[in-house]
Order: sequence, then C-alpha cells, then structure tokens
Amino acid sequence: MKNKVKSMLSFLLTFAIVFGGSGQAVVAKGNNHANQGQHKNFSEQNVKQWLSEYEFYEDTRDAKIYDKVAINELNRLAPVIKDTNAKFDSNALDNLIVEFDKTGDFKQKDMNELDMFEQLINQYEKAVQEEYIKGVVLKSDLLLKIKHRLTVCLWGFVSKNDFNEPTEVLISDILFNFYLSDKIVNKNAIGILTDISEQTDHKGIKAHLNNAVKMSEKANGFLEKDLATPASKSYQNAYKQVLFGLEKAGYPFNTDFFDSTSDTDGDTITDGIEFVEGMNPFIKDTDGDGLKDNIEYEIKSFISPTKYDTDHNGISDADEDIDEDGLNNKDEQVYQTTLIKKDSDQDSLTDGFEVHQFDSLPNKYDTDSDGLSDGDEYTLKTNPNVADSDNDEIIDSQELHEQSIRKSLPDKSEITSVEVSFSAKDNINKTTRISTNKVNKTTNLYGIIGSPVRINTQSEVDKASIKLTYDETQLGDTLENDLGIIWYNEDEEMFESLNAVLDTSKNTISVETNQLSEYMVVDKTKWLELWSREIDYSRTQGVNEMLLRNIATRTGGKYDPAASIDKWKDIVFSSDDSGDGEIDPKDSDGDGLYDTYEIVGMKTPYGIIYSNPNMKDSDGDGLTDGQEMGPFKTFTVDIFGVTIHFEGFFPTSFPDRKDSDGDGKFDNEDSRPLYSDLSDLVIYQSDRPEGYDENGNVANDMKTNDYTGDEMTDINWMFRFQLLESYFPGILFDEFETMSTSIFSTGDMEDVVLDMIDHFEEGTGTAYRNQTLTKKASEHETTKAYVEFVKNALVDELKKNGGNLAALQFDKSTKDTNKFYQYIQDNASYPVFHNNSDIIDGLTITVNDTWGNTVSVKDFSVENNHFKGVMHVRLYDHFGLDQPDVEKVYVNLAGFRAWFVLQHYDEYDGKYKPFVSLMEMNIPFEGEL
Repeated sequence: MKNKVKSMLSFLLTFAIVFGGSGQAVVAKGNNHANQGQHKNFSEQNVKQWLSEYEFYEDTRDAKIYDKVAINELNRLAPVIKDTNAKFDSNALDNLIVEFDKTGDFKQKDMNELDMFEQLINQYEKAVQEEYIKGVVLKSDLLLKIKHRLTVCLWGFVSKNDFNEPTEVLISDILFNFYLSDKIVNKNAIGILTDISEQTDHKGIKAHLNNAVKMSEKANGFLEKDLATPASKSYQNAYKQVLFGLEKAGYPFNTDFFDSTSDTDGDTITDGIEFVEGMNPFIKDTDGDGLKDNIEYEIKSFISPTKYDTDHNGISDADEDIDEDGLNNKDEQVYQTTLIKKDSDQDSLTDGFEVHQFDSLPNKYDTDSDGLSDGDEYTLKTNPNVADSDNDEIIDSQELHEQSIRKSLPDKSEITSVEVSFSAKDNINKTTRISTNKVNKTTNLYGIIGSPVRINTQSEVDKASIKLTYDETQLGDTLENDLGIIWYNEDEEMFESLNAVLDTSKNTISVETNQLSEYMVVDKTKWLELWSREIDYSRTQGVNEMLLRNIATRTGGKYDPAASIDKWKDIVFSSDDSGDGEIDPKDSDGDGLYDTYEIVGMKTPYGIIYSNPNMKDSDGDGLTDGQEMGPFKTFTVDIFGVTIHFEGFFPTSFPDRKDSDGDGKFDNEDSRPLYSDLSDLVIYQSDRPEGYDENGNVANDMKTNDYTGDEMTDINWMFRFQLLESYFPGILFDEFETMSTSIFSTGDMEDVVLDMIDHFEEGTGTAYRNQTLTKKASEHETTKAYVEFVKNALVDELKKNGGNLAALQFDKSTKDTNKFYQYIQDNASYPVFHNNSDIIDGLTITVNDTWGNTVSVKDFSVENNHFKGVMHVRLYDHFGLDQPDVEKVYVNLAGFRAWFVLQHYDEYDGKYKPFVSLMEMNIPFEGEL
C-alpha cells in the first residue's frame, strides 16, 4: 500500500512539474513536444539567470548532503524528460560520447540520450554512497567525473527545449547542488593537502597543491562567467591534483586516514578528527587566535577552532568572554577554566572575580586546601591563600565563625522575614535552610500566626538566635503583646513554648535555642484559652439545639438537626447517670469515642473537633472516628509560664475531613495524613515555557501564516523554487520527507520524523509524544548528564532543608532568591542533540536544541528520616522553523525551504502547524536526612 502511495505521489510530482505552478503550460514546446522550432528557446538563458542568483554559502564541510539533494531532484526530473520526449543538443551528445569513449563504458548503439541520462543518475547515486569518506572528501575523482557528465547532459537538455519555469528552476537547483558539493570537497581536500605540504620540502607535493588551487580558482571563474561545463571539469581536475599530491606525501584518502588515533601536535585531538573537522593536526592552534584547538573544539557550538573570529564581530575568539564571567577566553585557557561556565570550580565565585578581585584559583574549589571552599572563605572573610588566616594555630575550617542568614517571606504574610544566627565551623549559607511549611500538621494549629517556619542545618550548633519579623497590619484581631513562639518537640511529641523577646518598636520576636527545628508564632491568649479550657463531659442538663446544629455543620452538613433532634436527645439523655459527675461511656456507633465526646466537642491543639456519634466513620474516609482522634490524653504542662492541666486529644487525622492534609489522598490511604506528601510539585521551570519565549510571546518557530512570498525571497532567492511548487503542497512535503529520511535520519528515527511530519501536516498543533524519540533522547549523553545533575542537586537540597519538598516549589516571582533554582540555572547544561552522530541518527532534525524543560516531583514521602520520590523530567522542543533556521547553511537544502514555506507562507493561512515535542522520563531518588 505504501509503495502504491509513493507511486501515485511520484506521478503527481511529475504532473505538477510538467504542467507548472498554474497548470497551463507543458514542460516543453515545439516539434515532438520538446523542440521549440519556431522561436528562440529561453531555457538555457533562464537557467543561467537562476544560477547567477544562487548564493554559494560554503560554511560547512559536509558536501554529501548536497549530492543527496541533487539525487532526489534528478529522480524527479528524469520522468519529466521521458514523458515530454525532451530533445538533446547534438553537440552535448558528441561531448558525452567522447567522454564515455575514453573509459570504454558507453557504446552509441547500445543506448539513446535518455538511457544514458538515466544510467548516469544510477552511477551518481551509487558513487555518492561509495566514494564519500566522512561526508567531507572523496576516495577518487569518480563522483566528480560522473557529475561532469551529468552537467553536460543537463545543459544538453536546457539548450534544446523551452521548459516551463518550475522545470528550469529544478534543473538550476540540481546544478547548484553539483557545484556547491564540488566546491566543498575541493576546499576540504586542498586544506588537508596544504597542512601536509607545510610539513615537507617535497617540491612535487607543493606543485600538485599549487595546481589544485589554480584549477579550483579557475573553476570558480568559469562559474562566474556562466561556463558550467568547463567549471565542473576543472573541479574534477583540481581534485585529481590533490590526490596526486597526497599519494606522493604518503597519505592516501581512505577510512584509515580519518580514523587515525595519532595526535601529532599533542592537543588531545586525534589527527583523524582534526582532518575531518578542518583543523591542522600539526599545530595546536589552527586558526591562530590564541586558543588551542581542543579548547575550541570542546565548545564548537560557540566558537570554531578553524575561525579566528567565529561570530565576525571584530573581536577574536580569544578575546571574547563567552560565559560573561569577567575572564576572557584566552585567560580562561591560561587558568584552565571552562569557557562556558561562570564558576568553573563551583565554589560559588565567578572565575573573573576569583582572578581579578579575590586572588584565589578559579579552577580549584579550595585554593589553600584548608577545608573551606574559596566561596566559603569569601563569606567568612578569611584568606583563601592561607590555611590559618589569623595565625592562631587553628586552621580556618576548624575555627568557629559567627554568622547569620536571613530569608524574606512572601508579601502580605504575617511573618515577613526570618533570621538565624549562630557560630559554626562551616559556611551556614550552604548548610542551613529556612523554609515555611504550609502542608504539615502544624499548619492548622489553633491561634497560629502565619505559616510554621522550619530551620534545618547540617552544621553543628551549640546555641542559635532566631529572630522573626512580623507585619502588625496582618495580625488581624491579635495584639502584638500576645505574640509568642512555640515549637514541636518530635521526641516528646509535644508542643512547647519558648521564652521569646518581643520588640514592638522593630516588629520582631526573638528566641535563643540550642537546637534548630520548626517554630510557630502564635497568639498566646488564644493558645492558652484553648489549652486551659475545661469541657464538662458529665453534664446532663438540657440539650442546646444550637450545639446540635453546630455538630451537623462540623460533620459535613449532611445531617438535618431538626429531623434528628429527638434522636440526638435520646443519645444525650439515654444514660441512667443521675448527674454524679461521671462521664457516660456510651458509644452508640462503636467508633471508640464516647458519644458525649463527639457531641460536646473534643479539645485538640487544632481547636475543638466534633464528629457524629451515630456514625462510626463521620467523614467516610475509611477510618473510624476513634482511629483518627486517638486516645483521650490527660497531662500537666507549663506553657508561656502558665501551668495547664490538659484533657483532650492529639489526633493523627481529622474525623470531619476525608483528606486531612489536602494532598489528594484519603486519610486511610495516607501514611502521614497530617503531612501533605506533595505530588507533581514543580521544582524547576526553564525561562522559556512550552511554545513561548522568555517574555511570554509566541516563539518564532511556533508561528504560522506570517510571511509573504516576497518576504521569503528577501531571505534568500532560492525560496522562489518552493513558492512555485506551493500550488502543489504534496511536492513540498515530498521534499521535506525525502530530505529528512535520506540525509538526517536512520533506522527507527526515519519512522519518527515521518510521523512528526504527518502530525505537522494534520495541522492540529497539539503536543506530540513518541516512545522511540523519548528513548533516543533519554539515552543521549547530554540528557543523562543533565538529569543526574538535577537529581543530585535535589537530593542534596532536601538533605539540607530536612526533607521539606514544599520549600522547593517553583515560583516565578521568587526564583531570583531561590537557591535551588539558581544553582541549576547557573551550573546545569540543558540537553542538546547536534553532534555528528545526532545529525545522521535523527535527533537533530527532530529536536536539535531543547527549547526548555520542567522538573517536578511526585510520590514523595518521608519516613524515619528517609525520603524518596520520583523526579519527573519533561523536556520539550518545537517542531517548527524560524528565519535563522533557513539562513546560511540550511537554506541550500530544498527540504528546509519547503518546510519553512509550508509553515509560514500566508497563502496557506496557517494550515500546517508546528507543535511542541515532549520527551518525558521518571527518575527515582532517595536520601537520608
């Protein structure tokens, strides 16, 4: 079925070319439908005109891709030549016969000019597969010889036929790809011979080099004069001279030549790779910009080892500062730092700051090896070059340093900031975290002001001072003088008050403590009123109808107090108790709680809780009310200087709420029902969201219907061909698909890119997922490096903040002060897929550079100081083009031009839509607190 579809498409493509963009003219006119006869034909003149307008952009070493394009176009042209009975120039035929007679592989009686043309196409296709080495040079001049013959054929056809415009442009594009690939392989080969000749005094080698250069320049001159046939022959002759010179030098072009593992110049790059990439394997700095080849090659997407000034801005690559860290690239080389990371040794100081201001080593985490990083020494004001800064015979890392850290809390919070101070041997800015917690058991405490504040540290602490600043305008009905601080003693499972110092003039409340934990600012009056409240469970006088209505409301509003009044009275007064002060033990629903507890209300640190005495499970969460409330407790405790006899409950969950902590899990399924174990919490979001740029505008490569034909030809004249084809979108899709599968993908990834093109053609614009694509991307070295980096950063941060995942929640408004976010932003490298193997295997055409990513955490839990969860990484990119994608190198490829036209041409009215490609993966993580 697929072959039938392809055959039909081939027929339609031929039809489209034969009848042109508007369908009104055949491909050739005149005698026998091909020979003009009556007036001068213009195809030769027009093809020359088209070629004169092509831009020969040669900033690539890959010549093979242009030959592949030419093959595809020749296979489209051949049926047109056959079906229209196009004629052939007799002089061109004579020239071809002479060419073939030299090699003996053509006999005039055996075939006509069309047969000869088709045989040459077959030879061409075979030679492209067999002759290329690494896509940059050729084993012999065979391919160039075949292209010369094809050039003669093409000019033989255009000189005797009056083709329509689409056919003329198609032929022009074929010839253009011939010439471009010829120029590139000659430039590559001459460059290699030049490097080799500089290492020898052999005059014969230099003579061949000079001849090759002259012949190549001669070919360029022929092209400028529209003399295509001698140009192609000169390129062939130039290449033959290179091969002669290499043979004399003892360097035959073969696979072994480019697979050489020798490193002649000692720059850590093998000679084979240097030859392939255009570097000189005999000197360490090919382009003479002051940077060694290996330095530039490692980051070749930023700067080139073969260009003195890669971005042509008038500043040499050595004098640029790619990472903007205050240290230019040449100095980064001197100090052996990374050119694309501001902080090469990750000591929290930029490379330039270390060199120019702090006098520490930018490539060593701890310059003086005293146990403190250079960043720590800067924070602690010690000398990074002296292990014992104050000469007291105690190295800096063993000294106690008085320090403090401060965290501002969100606007309109009751508590506006928290500051903690203590002496430690290490840098508490790295070891200590202040966070608020809105999802644990202390959040709902009765009388609490603001959110609980958790302070965790990995430093040793003898005594710490904690100062909380409050906003008096946010206190509501709480008086400043009623503010106090409590903390939850997990060992004793008890809330304890602290002796706090209140300063109303500065709006601060402070405490000193010998351990860091979770602290709550509370209204002391409300707290004491609740804890000291006495509830009389033994009373038997009357029943308060308002109380019954309250019970109904607190238990979910499901019960009608009016209809049930007698039933509730029966519960309250059914005891034989005669008011002797004893509590009625009746438990009507068998839930483990006395009816009187459930009706009168149960005192807890969270307030008074009511449940339904006639329902074993008041909230329907699968747990009995007694299981949720726990046992009735009595104890005496001192709180804020007041001795209180507490009688009540410390519930493990709430009997009037199915999901006590609001984390989406019913209490019976939640191992920690008062601690919200967050799920799908976003902890990192790159600056560019899906489909948009960092400013919130639709990304340029996601736009459609935004270019006129004239605007496209302003980008590059070659768009004219695809605009002519735009009457038949199937032709453009064929160019797009053929390029993608024949040049930029292999194996299963061919199916992926075709599937993506189909999704683009459907025009829904919906997000795209593909298991093969995800697997390929997730196994890539840059993806694995990024995922591992983020996972390690996450685990490390959770260890520092006591497992408080909520503190890592991404918030765009506070990301600049979010240490976790900034650490990833400054030090992680996003996955990119554009090395040589990616280009061939299909990751470049399908993704290339990832647009951004989102990292979230799901299934997170903490138990017995062990935390675990799943980190969900969502990589995304746009399957679409913007203008830079079709400038320079890729504009030479018809498939890319076709893609751009399909997406952006206003005549299509946005019919074909780009989309977001998603690659998602789950990575388990765990750690110990």
